[in-house]
Order: sequence, then C-alpha cells, then structure tokens
Amino acid sequence: MFKSSWIIALIFIVLFSVTRISETSMADQKTIQWKSYNAGMSEAQAAGKPIFLHFYAIWCAYCTKMEKDSFQNDTVIDFLNQNYISIRVDLDQQPDIGNNYNVFALPTTYFFSAKGEKTGPIPGYIPRERLLKMLKKV
Repeated sequence: MFKSSWIIALIFIVLFSVTRISETSMADQKTIQWKSYNAGMSEAQAAGKPIFLHFYAIWCAYCTKMEKDSFQNDTVIDFLNQNYISIRVDLDQQPDIGNNYNVFALPTTYFFSAKGEKTGPIPGYIPRERLLKMLKKV
C-alpha cells in the first residue's frame, strides 16, 4: 500500500511540474498584437500611429512561412507592437476587404504612415531582415 501511494504522489508531482513549465513557456512567448480591420483602423486614427496591414489565408504556404520566420522573431514583434497598429485580414474570411485593396496574391502587405498615406501593395513573403528595414522606413 505504501508503494502505490508513493507512485501516485510521484505521478502527481511530475504532472504538476510539466503543467507549470508549459504555463511559464506560454506566458513568456511574445506575439504580435494583431487587431481586426475595423478596430485597428479606428485605433490607428485615434492614436496617430502607422498601420501594418497584412493579408493572408491559412492554406497559403508563404503566409505560413512568413508567420514562422518573420512574425515569430522577437525584434519584429517588439518593433510592430511598439510602433504600429498591426492588422491581419484572413482573405477567405473577409474577401470584401481584400477586394477594396485589390489583393490578388498572398501574402500581401500594406503600410500606412501615421498620416494615412498608403504604400504598397507588397505581394509575397517578406523575410524578417527585409521586413525590419521596411518597418523602420515608414
């Protein structure tokens, strides 16, 4: 009986430790503070901040590559969160917004200055180094 209690206690300790490690890892993970189109446009206008507008779809291979390479980079995340209002539009979910911007290829990215001046479209995958240079110029 003592042996089975000890095993149960050990299992409980291991499970508790694994849970704590995953909670800590998830809390430490940085992410871009993406906004919906309408909320992001309103917030940018009120705050006078530039806009990073990104069109994507879940089936798009280069969108996934950009998500993993460019949008998971701590420097890109910090720069976008501090200096831009970041808006992400799933073209399959909101095709009307894509039509307003003549989006025909994915991913497609636009930049807007704090004054609302639009640059773009920039179609295709943007590597993180190039993306950082672009973000710093707008």
